[in-house]
Amino acid sequence: MPKAYTLDYHNYGVFFMAKKNKNHYKEVKEDIVTNENPQVAAQESKELEAISKLPQDVQEKLKTIKTKLEKFQKKVLEKFDKYIVGIALMPPPKPEELQQLQQMQNPMQPAQSQMPQAEPKPEDKDKIHVLVLVDDSDSKTMSKLELKDKLTAIVNSIGTEIDPNITPQTLILSELWQNCFDAKYELLQLIALSAPVHDTGMLQAIKIAEIHKTMVLKKFEKYIVSYVLAGSLVQGKATPTSDIDVWIVIDDTDVKKMTRAELKDKLRAIIIGMGIEAGELTAIKNKLNIQVYILTDFWDSLKEANPVIFTLLRDGVPFFDRGIFMPWKQLLKMGKIKPSAEAIDIFMGSGEQVIRRVQLKLNEIGMEDIYYALLTPSQAALMLYGVAPPSPKETGSLIREIFVRKEKLLEDKFVKILERI
Repeated sequence: MPKAYTLDYHNYGVFFMAKKNKNHYKEVKEDIVTNENPQVAAQESKELEAISKLPQDVQEKLKTIKTKLEKFQKKVLEKFDKYIVGIALMPPPKPEELQQLQQMQNPMQPAQSQMPQAEPKPEDKDKIHVLVLVDDSDSKTMSKLELKDKLTAIVNSIGTEIDPNITPQTLILSELWQNCFDAKYELLQLIALSAPVHDTGMLQAIKIAEIHKTMVLKKFEKYIVSYVLAGSLVQGKATPTSDIDVWIVIDDTDVKKMTRAELKDKLRAIIIGMGIEAGELTAIKNKLNIQVYILTDFWDSLKEANPVIFTLLRDGVPFFDRGIFMPWKQLLKMGKIKPSAEAIDIFMGSGEQVIRRVQLKLNEIGMEDIYYALLTPSQAALMLYGVAPPSPKETGSLIREIFVRKEKLLEDKFVKILERI
């Protein structure tokens, strides 16, 4: 009986991205020989070799899917290039994930829980589930719902035109973030398991952050209060090479065996190590910037109106939250979190303090330069007269004695300036 094979979506991603260049395999081998990026080259070579060992019919199926997805990607980008954040081949969604995606596709339909329960249909093995992630932050001419409906209808027609088995799931970023605000993280997990076909940087950021979050929670779940994606990615300013900024808040309110600082340092070192491991697992080259805060420090920074913390609360998207981050975010949005009078006074006075510090530094630099600008030529004049170079303290008196009293070449006021400086 022939052996049954199922598609490995990680290997498919490698297959799709690597095969874009017909000489890619040759280039990988050359990389290994010349020791250029040997780790990445060795990993890709190993994965391509594994794909080459698949049965011929499976390889042919992969090539067919690849060709169809290339056509789908090209047509979608031609139509909506500036809106498309990413396109990815998804593994077959679980029933609850599929239900959630379908509900988001058709928000006006009643939820499944409100409808009579039907017998679940077996998954169609020929279906090609494709995620299309859309940036709706610049939607001004129509509402987000209208934009979503329009995009969904056109993307679905493109998929059907290429192959009726292509099942696009159009998802707008604001919906994805709202799911995170509502503590629904299933879609993040689905994206982490998907194979990117087109990515402007968001898909890989979600993938590495989700994998890193899973590693951190598995090890330190009882300590982790919040895991938040922040920075340019959630502000709509990211590029494919942007760093991936994540913030982790650790609960230090019940620490008994070590100091709070020791807890932070210990967990921070391990968490950053996990970030490096997540980068190696995903082969994502963008730097994962990890900021670790203990809860007490985070609270103090909030009271002190730290602009960095305020920005994090305003723009951050929680990938995990125990009910701390989101209430603070909502309170900030409602205007309930305000800087204290003390914090305002500190900020008001900080400008003057900085100006005074700058003036002192400029004076130090300027006076030192002026001092040597006067002293060095004075010593040179004495050496020209035939006197051995004196110490700085002796220079003024010798200049007065020789060039003021004896030779009468200088006025005494110039010597006084040298002595005063």
